Amino acid sequence: MKLNKKLYLLMLIPFLFVATACNRNNQLLILNWGEYINDEVVVEFEKQTGYEVVISIADSNELFYSKIKSGTTAYDLVVPSDYMLEKMVQKDLVQKIDYSKLSNYDPINNPYMEGVLGIQSEMFEGNEDYGVPYFWGTFGLMYTLEKEGLQQAVLENSWKTLFEDNMRPNGTRVGMYNVSRYAYAVSNIYNGFSPNEINNDLIDLAFNTLIKTDFTEWGFDTLKKGIVANNLDLAFVYTGDFLDMLYTKMDDGYSLEEINFDIYIPDDTIAFMDFLVIPKKARHVNIAHEFINFMLDPNNAYNNASVVGYATPLQNAYDRIVNHLGDEDTWLNSWAYANLTYYPTPKEDDIIKYKGTPLANFEQAWLDKINTMVNNVKAN
Repeated sequence: MKLNKKLYLLMLIPFLFVATACNRNNQLLILNWGEYINDEVVVEFEKQTGYEVVISIADSNELFYSKIKSGTTAYDLVVPSDYMLEKMVQKDLVQKIDYSKLSNYDPINNPYMEGVLGIQSEMFEGNEDYGVPYFWGTFGLMYTLEKEGLQQAVLENSWKTLFEDNMRPNGTRVGMYNVSRYAYAVSNIYNGFSPNEINNDLIDLAFNTLIKTDFTEWGFDTLKKGIVANNLDLAFVYTGDFLDMLYTKMDDGYSLEEINFDIYIPDDTIAFMDFLVIPKKARHVNIAHEFINFMLDPNNAYNNASVVGYATPLQNAYDRIVNHLGDEDTWLNSWAYANLTYYPTPKEDDIIKYKGTPLANFEQAWLDKINTMVNNVKAN
């Protein structure tokens, strides 16, 4: 006997609802940056736990904030940077981490790197309660080796190379990271001020500084790719952006000697930390903790860093990476060299254990002024 079509649909709808609800209960919704996780690590987490990981992409901290604030999608994990984590905590958008659920969190036997601890110590009080370090690092000047005289200019003149035409070879094509907060911060550093100092005079000074440079491009991941493709010569980027392109070239069989780009990281730069954070409206808090705990396993952190060009927060994972120096495997040897060169372990007598200053949150009124200033720069 055939079921009446209407009756069949009425019977089917509750089943579909239950099935959909079950699937959703088995999902982990992550809001992350682009090209910022090893897909194989995600697959391994799914294999071990039976959960499904769904990753959405945002290309700025400000977009992270707007998406979490709107609550349109109840993300279970988000990966904001230092200053945005501070803002999210101030606005009561994130919840505290339950460290009792993190068996891999062990400051003695599985410690964070000293640079991670240094950045945390300069951030807002209690930041450890709300975020677990995911990746960290610095900003620098990525440049092509194909432009005659550019490397020497960068090494001798540091930030002046970015902002002063007469400090770089004629015709140098320059890129700036398309985040107003970063552009303002590096302008402050160039002018001898803290990236976290803010007033109307400094905003005017930043405008006059940024307007001097006729930037070829304001971009994101396009900057690192532009330099490798010879569409740009010099750009202000994350150190990890440079390493991401370096690893890509290494994957393609290039040796370090054949790489035609490099990065210079001044001592007076921006340091950053990205965190695994659980929003207040997260629906799968236990699964989120399981994922954080998974990422605190040094083996998983090691595998994640093998694809993402940023610095692992875990000392044990870093030690395993740099122990490949001298390895017969060319890729592993180059990976170790890159970490030792661009994320070096501090010496015992180093007073400061890492380069740079982490950014602090600004009140929205100041951020609006910075955004307006940068938009005016772009319009000219």
